Amino acid sequence: MYFAIRLAKDREYRPHFSERMGFLPQSLQRTETGAIWLHAVSVGEVASAVPLLRALRDQVPNAPLYLSTSTVAGRKAALRQVEQLVDGIFYAPLDFTASVRRTVHRLKPSLVIVLETEIWPNLFATVKAYGAVLLLVNARISDATWKHYYRAKSFFQPIVRLPDLVFAQSETDRNRYLTLGASAETLAAAGNLKYDAATPIPGVIDLPTWEAHPIWIAASTVGPNERGSLEKHSIDEDDLVIDAFQTLAVAFPRLLLILAPRQPARFEVVARKLEQAGVAFVRRTELQQNPSRSLQPPGVVLLDTIGELSRLYALADVVFVGGSLAPRGGHNILEPAAAGRTIVIGPHMQNFAEIARDFASARAFVQIEAPHDLVSAVGDLLNDPERADALGRRAQSLWRSNQGVAIRVATHVRSLYFPWAAQKLASAPRRLALSALAFLWTRGGATKRARGEAISKSRPELSIPVVSIGGITVGGSGKTPFCDYLAAEFRARGYSPAILTRGYRRRSPARTIVLAPGTVVSAALTGDEAQIFLRSGNAVVGIGSDRFESAQAVLQFAPSSDLFLLDDGFQHSKMVRNFDVVLIDGLDPFGGHAVVPKGRLREPLRELRRAHAFVITRAESAESFQGIRERLQRYNPRAPVFAAQLYPLAWRTISSGGEIALTPGRRVAAFCGLGNPQNFWNTLRALELKVVVRWAFRDHHQYKPTEIQRLAHQARGQGVDLLVTTEKDSINLPGNIGAMLQGMDIAWLRIQLALTDPDAFFSYFDSAIKRR
Repeated sequence: MYFAIRLAKDREYRPHFSERMGFLPQSLQRTETGAIWLHAVSVGEVASAVPLLRALRDQVPNAPLYLSTSTVAGRKAALRQVEQLVDGIFYAPLDFTASVRRTVHRLKPSLVIVLETEIWPNLFATVKAYGAVLLLVNARISDATWKHYYRAKSFFQPIVRLPDLVFAQSETDRNRYLTLGASAETLAAAGNLKYDAATPIPGVIDLPTWEAHPIWIAASTVGPNERGSLEKHSIDEDDLVIDAFQTLAVAFPRLLLILAPRQPARFEVVARKLEQAGVAFVRRTELQQNPSRSLQPPGVVLLDTIGELSRLYALADVVFVGGSLAPRGGHNILEPAAAGRTIVIGPHMQNFAEIARDFASARAFVQIEAPHDLVSAVGDLLNDPERADALGRRAQSLWRSNQGVAIRVATHVRSLYFPWAAQKLASAPRRLALSALAFLWTRGGATKRARGEAISKSRPELSIPVVSIGGITVGGSGKTPFCDYLAAEFRARGYSPAILTRGYRRRSPARTIVLAPGTVVSAALTGDEAQIFLRSGNAVVGIGSDRFESAQAVLQFAPSSDLFLLDDGFQHSKMVRNFDVVLIDGLDPFGGHAVVPKGRLREPLRELRRAHAFVITRAESAESFQGIRERLQRYNPRAPVFAAQLYPLAWRTISSGGEIALTPGRRVAAFCGLGNPQNFWNTLRALELKVVVRWAFRDHHQYKPTEIQRLAHQARGQGVDLLVTTEKDSINLPGNIGAMLQGMDIAWLRIQLALTDPDAFFSYFDSAIKRR
């Protein structure tokens, strides 16, 4: 009923309300896990989030970043301040399990960060059930609300134990969370993000001052009983400031006051107050429309705009920060401190209690006790510029000494960010059904393996070693490009390798096909993966579902071959393999820890014991690599773990086949049909291309003419003249594609997936093969 009434009464609350129910727009669709979701309730929290988002971009560059807010004003602030910094902005779900679950399903976050005092039981519980890391950052419990939390601590205890880490603003806040029941090992006093958020924007707004001196700024003044007040009151700070200005103007005839009411709804109210008081004033919006508009000091500039105040502090000799004479709880004093200005506040600073205590200890502001003290406090500072400058320097020094919270938190976040940690959320009936199907899959896989092993035992062992390159999860971990890379490396080391591949989705009546390196033949006869091997020209390629038969055909065709590379062969049990390399996708290494269809595993993780070596591909960071490595060693402590990285080599166009350069910032539309599309999206992000629209198809997708026409049409509608895709997808495009593109072109990316330490890998391989 509350929301029905709110929607009926508040027109601004209606747009995007579906997001609050967990129905996020299609533009926020995620294909794989790995997102970071940061929640900032309103304008102040959004401002604090800006430096943290920048630091996260630096520390975890490939992670998609999403920001949610709860208020209309918070969303507007987010769109204004961070739209170019994040991958999406949306309203946070209401704390109903269904709403939160829908949001989590859409974003697939690996890490959720909640700013300040936002404690939501269902959000916290759902995030933890999903397997994501949960952090509270800049966490605080104000003096005004602490008594309410304390009385309900038995309710809050199980909730505050859910976050993996709580970065409190101060020791006081840390101790309050500890009292509520949070574990001591999860608590840290990290400092206040607002110190980082207060970094001055370079330059000063072009505001005429008409040679006035001194200049006084009254910032964020509030009226009687303004929303958010700590108690009912009749104090009107604008009246107090106007009265003080009239008194001070007698002693300072060239005085200029810049008056900035906090609420835009009060701009007209304050303008009428100035008129009634007979004070000469001009509105900031008038100056924007007519820069030649003059004002003879003493006078007032009514700042009736949003977002300019922080860049005006540098003009001031004294700054009074409002919301502190009225019982509103104060406003942020860090922006004038960052500008080195002298600050005057009232007694009510409950919303910034820790910051106020810091400034009081450093003697970095002037705090008055009653409204009638405003005139004397400001007047004394204007009469004593040396004292005012000393206060401003101390305030700026304190601000500087407390910066760096965002970088410290983001650095710690990097060590906790594992894009592969999350798992599927499902209702109890769905979990039961998926578990039953997963059980059948596991039993079927075990039966198939036993039959294959029986066949392999009946066959003679091949005369040359067989090296398998496989995976444990469904979808792309880079097996084909890595197999191609190994073929080139083995050839450079004196081997004569041959590749065995099944030729998935090929359309050929022959059971087995053997082709020389570089052979040009239709992809319909070979499948897309074999085409990549043939293009590279590093090895003879044998194609067939029974790789043992293909191997025999290869040895007849190319008897000098001395090594077989078995593409996607970890589950192929019909032939003996001498060395099993298992590729582990750094974005989703353990497939949700469940076999298909409950998760993405081809077989249970215990089967990793068969591997002779692991290669982790595309790990996001050293911390992520180490986390995966430690997990792998639980299943197979004997197999060494290596790393491989993807290296973009060149873009080639469909129209000419030649190479082209795509400069950073180039607007493109992207599409791919891969087992893990996120790998391609991350590559495009790393290349700094501006992807305005993207489409993901199923793995090995064979594109139809109508699909290409639709992609070209939608891209053109976004003002894009180039489609980009992968080499594998370029093979699956229809013939005569030029007519379908209608003047557009497609560029595909040639890549290499290479070991970071090839010498260590091949040294281990040589010794292992000799032992066998």
